[in-house]
Amino acid sequence: MAEQREHGIDRDAMVEAAARANALDRYLAARLAPRGARRDLITLAAFVGETARIVATASEPLVGEMRLQWWRDALAPERAGGEAVGSPIADALRETIARHALPAELVSTLLDARSRALDPGFIAAGTKLDQYFDETEGQGFRLAARILGIRASATADELLFAAGQAYGRVQLLRAVPLMLGARSRSSPAQLVNDWAALAPALLEGARSWLQEARLQSPDTPAAIPAVLPVALVEPYLAALERLGPGRVRERADISPLTRVWRLWWASVRGKI
Repeated sequence: MAEQREHGIDRDAMVEAAARANALDRYLAARLAPRGARRDLITLAAFVGETARIVATASEPLVGEMRLQWWRDALAPERAGGEAVGSPIADALRETIARHALPAELVSTLLDARSRALDPGFIAAGTKLDQYFDETEGQGFRLAARILGIRASATADELLFAAGQAYGRVQLLRAVPLMLGARSRSSPAQLVNDWAALAPALLEGARSWLQEARLQSPDTPAAIPAVLPVALVEPYLAALERLGPGRVRERADISPLTRVWRLWWASVRGKI
């Protein structure tokens, strides 16, 4: 029994470390959530962050796809309740999925969307980018809402969609320098120019969807803990604007104090 308890503590620590490293906003938001949901929200943050990291750091599409396929296999519904796969995040997430009866398609949709981002022609997706943001960051918010016990409704769905669109845009722009760096051998100069050309539209879209999320949030106050990272979209936009054209080469970030303060204040006010 003592050995199991020790193993559990080790696993939780590793999951927390992964969440802090790859999805700090979601990790901090989880720490501000109701106590009973924190552990599962941190696990979700680690998973969303890990899948984003795979896309951002894969040197080639095939490498990234192999890693995403591993996740598909590890989380396959037929493995539910089966033998542990040996990954702290995957094993903890399988327990979270079972505990909250999370639909398998929500997880698989997120993984499939990440796969599309590995395609060299992803930037040319155009309006399909809206679908990508909804199925990645938006899907993460939906899963968080289910963990928090938020019932599905038209109003809640509108908030979750807008939140994914706003937060997804700034997170994609922040990931561009990592993606270009990881694929430096296979990324032509034109790709850099394409991202630079797309950036203003993504920034404008993030502002617009942030306003939409704020308009929706008063009608669904219970959902605020699920979308708390959206409180950081505004400072991220300011950081991206300051970098100007250099934002495709340098990762935009905000200070630790700003991040913590914004999340805490949004949590206290119940407003993003």
